[in-house]
Amino acid sequence: MSARHRSRAQLHKRWMIESSSLAVLVGIGVTVLVAIGPSRSLPMARVAAQHSRNIAGGVSAVKETPTIESSTTTTTTNPNEMTGLFTTPAIGGYLQARDSDINAAVYNLDTGQLSLYRPGAVEYTASVVKVDILATLLHQAEQQGTKITVEEQDLATTMIENSDDDAATDLWDDIGQQTGLASFDSLIPLPDTVPGADGYWGETTTTGADQVDLLRELVQPSSLLEQSAQSYELGLMENVESDQAWGVNSGAPAGVTVALKNGWLPLEDNSDWQVNSVGWVDGEGRDYLIAVLTKNNETEASGIAAIEGLSPLVWNALSPSSG
Repeated sequence: MSARHRSRAQLHKRWMIESSSLAVLVGIGVTVLVAIGPSRSLPMARVAAQHSRNIAGGVSAVKETPTIESSTTTTTTNPNEMTGLFTTPAIGGYLQARDSDINAAVYNLDTGQLSLYRPGAVEYTASVVKVDILATLLHQAEQQGTKITVEEQDLATTMIENSDDDAATDLWDDIGQQTGLASFDSLIPLPDTVPGADGYWGETTTTGADQVDLLRELVQPSSLLEQSAQSYELGLMENVESDQAWGVNSGAPAGVTVALKNGWLPLEDNSDWQVNSVGWVDGEGRDYLIAVLTKNNETEASGIAAIEGLSPLVWNALSPSSG
């Protein structure tokens, strides 16, 4: 993490703890945000991005389970159905040439256009579900008229910026595990997202379209999350550790706001990998949400490469000059 990002994160934490207006009450799933640090108008913040990858220690994306079986994939009539951006020659050709399975969605916030690739494919979230866990926590707090505790603030920071699994498990328990997540997701709604059972939050299944709809609750005006809560979660997603700066930020130059979360998970006795990246990209005439979920990758690195091959193509396709 750069010194600038580190100081910004520390300022946010200190500001929340020391400000009497941000005193927090203890409670299960308790959170509501008052704006942290400098005020920002969504979606106008311009903060250089880092993203989330928990390389240190080889932490798995599910609680105490290093490997799981490959997700069951359901598809539409055409398993490679594509709409919008994904029909362009450059992007469509790239996707169809990949050996790994990719499920992707892009939502252009300027035009309202939703582009989908293999929209019926259902994949494991791995650690990208941490975005959903925190959003659920924040919503529950707002509903109860409370604020997150200092302990929950620390857990949220570690969960998003460092992709720490123990912190995610603690907050998963706070929100009521799969019941709490399912209740929040039903309000959006996320019809193709099914929370993992028995404490295995990384086994939550989802689609790219659902992940984009979840991100819309963080970036656009929402009836479920106050703007201060949105700013708080996006701030964490913009300040992940530098060794996790990969995925949907690929192709975006310095100075562009990128708020993202990654997830990776070995499947079927490490024979292949689920590798995912979701986020918000805003700058240089572009403002979009993107989710790329990949499986059947031979290695984690090949999954990352698949995502980072697609992301610059999306960035280029959304150039103001291309429209």
